[in-house]
Amino acid sequence: MGEGNKAWEAQVEDRIGRVEGRIDELERMKNLGPISAARLRAIGIASPEALIQMGAIEAYVRLKRAFPTVTTQIALYALHGAVTNVRWYTLSDEIKAALRDAADRRL
Repeated sequence: MGEGNKAWEAQVEDRIGRVEGRIDELERMKNLGPISAARLRAIGIASPEALIQMGAIEAYVRLKRAFPTVTTQIALYALHGAVTNVRWYTLSDEIKAALRDAADRRL
């Protein structure tokens, strides 16, 4: 099954969950919402534990490869913030630069 189909299926599941009043565990993490949670599930990250274990850099690299036009540097910062439990916009310029450098070396 292609990445596009996985993403579409994850979005459908999200909509069903919202209608039924369910909120995803990924969405409860700082900086993540329904769209980012659906994209994470589409690349195989289905829980906060899985995201934490994989790490922000690897998750970003996988998102960037699966969704290249919509995955921005802010997604990288948001993932790091989700893993470290801080808001992405509070990250220092030094941390943002280190994240960008690490991700660029992987892409």
